[in-house]
Amino acid sequence: MRHSILLSVAIILGLTVTSCKKNDNSYNGNTPTAAQKPQMNYQLVAANPNGSVQKGTAVANLQWTTGFANPSMVKFEAKQGGTEIEYKSTTDQQIDLMSSVALTFGNFTIPPGTYDEIELKIELDKRGSGPALQLSGQYSDGTTTLPVLVQIDENIEIKTELEDVIITDNSSFTAVTTIDLDIFTSNLTTAQILNATLTNGTLVISSHSNKALYLAIVNSFRNKRHHCEFHHH
Repeated sequence: MRHSILLSVAIILGLTVTSCKKNDNSYNGNTPTAAQKPQMNYQLVAANPNGSVQKGTAVANLQWTTGFANPSMVKFEAKQGGTEIEYKSTTDQQIDLMSSVALTFGNFTIPPGTYDEIELKIELDKRGSGPALQLSGQYSDGTTTLPVLVQIDENIEIKTELEDVIITDNSSFTAVTTIDLDIFTSNLTTAQILNATLTNGTLVISSHSNKALYLAIVNSFRNKRHHCEFHHH
């Protein structure tokens, strides 16, 4: 019994990888060949850039035009045969959320098999002086038009869930996570926006500016289970 417990711990600890070093540990009792090492990576995209803001009985508009995110780590957490496992990979690529071609990041290898109770997570963090996530756009309610800048300048995690996934040999997989930009406007009202403090004519929402609006956005973001699709190549 003690031998089994120690073996399980050793297996779990051996699963951690980084983006610059492949996982060369053996699995299934054998040393994996190149063909036996399925590859996995992540993509991060944005949806619904044209958001709405409640204005009494009418609706104002907030159109997001540019945005980026700075992922620092990706995680694949799941169960395999009743055993909890975790794979993770560090990354330092900035992701253009509005790009028509999604950039892949966080590459690592994962042993073949069936995984369930899957949680895919992307940690965003500051990159130098840059925020973890930034969006810029324009607010308009038919009377007032002003530029808006949102900066999340703290570590924040994007959480997604998937059902069973089967990883096969000699394959590659991409976990595509979508940020629904509606979460940045769903808790805002025109009264809040029009009463906010402007910085050189721009509505800046960050931990240092209009903090009540910032906390409302960050809380919505943290509590959201974002959508993810698992693509097999």
